[in-house]
Amino acid sequence: VTSIIHVFNNELNRLCDELNHSDIGIVTTNVTSSVVSLVKNSVNRRCVNTDSKIAVCDSASSSSAQWPAVIVLHRVRYSEGDDLTTLYLALSRARVYCSVFIFPEEGRTLDDTPHMLPLLDNLSSFARIIWH
Repeated sequence: VTSIIHVFNNELNRLCDELNHSDIGIVTTNVTSSVVSLVKNSVNRRCVNTDSKIAVCDSASSSSAQWPAVIVLHRVRYSEGDDLTTLYLALSRARVYCSVFIFPEEGRTLDDTPHMLPLLDNLSSFARIIWH
């Protein structure tokens, strides 16, 4: 979890610098409450004493929302249909820029998910894919 948050913070810092802390959406899918809590703490630290507009939400709660820049945190569930549908919904929240963090459940690797590999190759021209 610590390394995921570290890489997430680097990406969020980069986007905040480019977009002046505004209009960034962070969409989570299948993520544990501990990761969501760390993400929200990270966002809150950046938004203190500013007019920042950084939203954090689960993909199921974001079906009509869109932002110019989106960071997707997607934990693979090892069910091809569910993973792909959930990931596509999260990706569709971005109007211009999208970073995608894909990570496995604890104790597993992305090699355990052969259905994700071709998808990630196809998405690489549309989104910044960050493997963990």
